[in-house]
Amino acid sequence: MKNLYKLIGLLCLVGVMNSCEDYLDKTIETDLTIDEVFKNFDNAQGFVEEMYAMIVDYSVPFWSAYSYYGEDAIGVESWIFDYSSDQGTYWDWQNDFNYFSGKADTSADTPMDKSAVWPSSWAGIRKSNVVIANADSLMVDATQQEKDAILGQAYFFRAFFHHEIMKFWGPMPYIDRVLQDDWRIPRPTEWAETALKIDKDFDKAAELLPVDWDDANWAPGAKTRGQNMFRLTKGAALAMKAKNLLFAASPLMQNSNDTYGYDKELCKQAADAFAKVIEIPRYQLVPWDNYESVFYSTDGKYSYHSEYIFGQSGFVGWFGGYLGDAWQLGAIGKSNALNSPTHNYIHNYFGMKDGLACDDSPLYNPDDPWSNRDPRFYKWIVVDGDQLVDNLGAVTGADTVNRYAEFYDGGAHRYPGKTNGTRTGYVAKKWYPRSYNKYDNQSLFAWRNHVRLTDVYLMYAEAAVMGYGIHGKPDGFNLSALDAINVLRNRAMPDGSMEVDDMYLTSPNVFMDEIRRERAMEMSWENHRWMDIRRWKVGTDMKYKLKTGIRFDRNADGKPINMVEEVLRTRVFEEKHYWLPLPKNDTQLYEGFPQNPGW
Repeated sequence: MKNLYKLIGLLCLVGVMNSCEDYLDKTIETDLTIDEVFKNFDNAQGFVEEMYAMIVDYSVPFWSAYSYYGEDAIGVESWIFDYSSDQGTYWDWQNDFNYFSGKADTSADTPMDKSAVWPSSWAGIRKSNVVIANADSLMVDATQQEKDAILGQAYFFRAFFHHEIMKFWGPMPYIDRVLQDDWRIPRPTEWAETALKIDKDFDKAAELLPVDWDDANWAPGAKTRGQNMFRLTKGAALAMKAKNLLFAASPLMQNSNDTYGYDKELCKQAADAFAKVIEIPRYQLVPWDNYESVFYSTDGKYSYHSEYIFGQSGFVGWFGGYLGDAWQLGAIGKSNALNSPTHNYIHNYFGMKDGLACDDSPLYNPDDPWSNRDPRFYKWIVVDGDQLVDNLGAVTGADTVNRYAEFYDGGAHRYPGKTNGTRTGYVAKKWYPRSYNKYDNQSLFAWRNHVRLTDVYLMYAEAAVMGYGIHGKPDGFNLSALDAINVLRNRAMPDGSMEVDDMYLTSPNVFMDEIRRERAMEMSWENHRWMDIRRWKVGTDMKYKLKTGIRFDRNADGKPINMVEEVLRTRVFEEKHYWLPLPKNDTQLYEGFPQNPGW
């Protein structure tokens, strides 16, 4: 019975109980009866609020973060999951690590931390179904708008948490009711079977939710007016609907061995939904000069920027320190851990200011590799010789070596001479200002966007090129896939000189490669890469297994010489690694819930 309770505990939060019938008279989250929970809007919203906390922020805990599970960066700690991922030991996702001690915590009853994807998402599905089953009939002391708000959030979360689980573990049954004795539901073999049910729930959410909770005509947002940034909206529902459809159309989910093996009809549906998001006036691309506001602020407040669509709510604690000190600037920060962007990722995807990839551009000079690069290269990457602090006068004595980056062999910020120095010859600065260091003492408040408008443009281009072609577009919409990519490039280079070159427009497949390069650059280190290389069905290709760095010396002019690329790690990735293994106990409960292939 212990194994049985574990799965039921995930599917319907039964946990320890005398009987399922008695348990369902109350929610495990509260001592209130169902009637009391849904007595009015305030009570019901309090119940719904808990689902916001179930959205896993991949950027915070080491064991949940997958910002460098792809080939985009390399970590140094062997006890966290990025190392396990590189080694192909995906069973380690079930280990409950304590990052302070650096040891596995075997005392936990459920796999991983209680807030991680697998248990948290099943719990969220359970709560969503409780709301959907009871809110409309029991909320007698509520307006129609208040009922819409409660149900709209519940339909969104039910769809979202199913999508989250399927991103990692593959096709799952769609749980659309509060489970009692009918929990033995077979796993579907096709991703699209559940994805189309997810799609219907996102449609319901989009129908019920407002464009903006701060709208004066949306009464449910009145009590929290001005503090509704993280509330679910129509735009969030449409964006996730489109993302779910694009994933369903992608090669991995289509069981295709062709990286261009998309489902055309699903791509069209995804493009149509993305177009509706882009048309919402609330969403605008943040201008280049203020692009940093998408990722962080220095005044201790969230920046309710115009690109924000959906993300992790609430204060994220030491997130800024993790990315700023430990993840990025360990070389001059306060941490011994540093995870470095890989050279092959930067070379392959951060191109030149003429819009061409490094290997295609006449501007690229291997003897002067950091000149004439795409503006996003300089905005998000630190290279040898870059200034590291704003107040140079504050860095004196022996610390003067920390004024400028020394990433050459023997330099002050280079491993192994510097234990926490860069392994690859680069660090990334996307998540912090230059002044965020122990000398300038700049404060930092950072957050993660699950979906932002730039991401929508990129996913729209991917769906549109496979559904409508390079120049085609949904009826009534004025942007093609090509237009969408050029909009993003023109933000960084407004004179149009970086727009997509004709050499990348010879076929939809060739242009898809350029869209993917654009996505790798724009969404760099935002926790999308591992998912992308899996759903594109390219993970087994050596290009995506290698993690490389560069070694070099400096000449008298401060230019790199004797540059050599070295392979630091070759990731283990076989066919079975496209999906994580399911907990063994759960796959032994009944015949219709099999383990993923190869595990």
